[in-house]
Amino acid sequence: MTTRKMAFNTLGALACTLAPLAASAQSSVQVYGVVDMAVSNYRGAGAGSRQMLTSSGNQASRLGFRGREDLGSGLAAGFDLEAGLNTDNGTGQASNTNNQPSGAGSGNGLSFNRKSLVYLQSKQWGEVRLGRDYVPAFWNMFNYDPFRLGVGMSLHVLHGTTVTGFRASNSIGYLSPGCSSSSCKGLFYQLMTAFGKNDAGPNRQDGRVYGARLGYGGDNWDAAVAITTTKNRAADDYRQINAAASYLWEGHRLMVLAADHRTGNRLAGLDNANHVRYWQLGAIWKVGNGNIPMSFMRLNRNDNSGSSSNKYAVGYVHNLSKRTALYGTYAYVDNRGSINLPVATGALQGPIPVAGGNASGFDIGIRHTF
Repeated sequence: MTTRKMAFNTLGALACTLAPLAASAQSSVQVYGVVDMAVSNYRGAGAGSRQMLTSSGNQASRLGFRGREDLGSGLAAGFDLEAGLNTDNGTGQASNTNNQPSGAGSGNGLSFNRKSLVYLQSKQWGEVRLGRDYVPAFWNMFNYDPFRLGVGMSLHVLHGTTVTGFRASNSIGYLSPGCSSSSCKGLFYQLMTAFGKNDAGPNRQDGRVYGARLGYGGDNWDAAVAITTTKNRAADDYRQINAAASYLWEGHRLMVLAADHRTGNRLAGLDNANHVRYWQLGAIWKVGNGNIPMSFMRLNRNDNSGSSSNKYAVGYVHNLSKRTALYGTYAYVDNRGSINLPVATGALQGPIPVAGGNASGFDIGIRHTF
């Protein structure tokens, strides 16, 4: 065999060896998650108190898998599967199939209830998502709440019983270039629609979701407005609309949020109310190796009693490392009229006070991310 032929054979073998490595270098799969546990004590006037070990007092406990492939020319494809975990007992959280109460799952088994989506992304044209994802109005309630989760959060003030307050299944979403839902720079926008999967009939539009978000992210400030509507014939639809802004000053973040959650029809189960309005002032104050989140929320409901609630919350998060933190949060709710807002809701729900009764509680816990 000639020297030239041997060289060509050697180069050919090397190319065959490196080709799969080059392809694999353009794609990645990541396992990630959070394990968060707290000792909690919640009280509701007229309902006693409850002591328990709770999951997700500072961040949502979850297990996720995400992958991404670079397709070239600024184009990429990927997926994100994220399951909510009840880490206090080792069970999974329930999902929903049709954006209506009838589609609620039983939970316990692992389900990708938090996110289950595939996307196609272009640096020039933005990102299209298909699957279960967060609705546009959720992001303002989440990004501009100093606590986001646990006993201090304000996310549990949704009016009515819509199951799309946070997420929607069967959705088609679009995000403008450079935007990843929670972190966006410059002028950005987000659109979503989702299907209810109903047969033909008077309720065929139930569970259909429409949403949009528009905002601007600057170097040390950002602001956004958002709306999400879920079709429901009995309630004459559910609507969330909110506006929020934040300012970063010497490492401290100051936040303001205003929201209106309503139904077209008045609901007998909510003292004939059809909307709640609330505003919240919040801050995350940097202190040494940690921070102090704090907030004040004022809520009014247009029911027969002219009900209102004030919520006060303060906490401390101490970072032991980039991945591990200790935290403590205390919150107090002052209800007036017929409203009986508990100090926390969902998996963390404390005793529900009597109408007009106060509620309070604390979380002391540890959070580890991976």
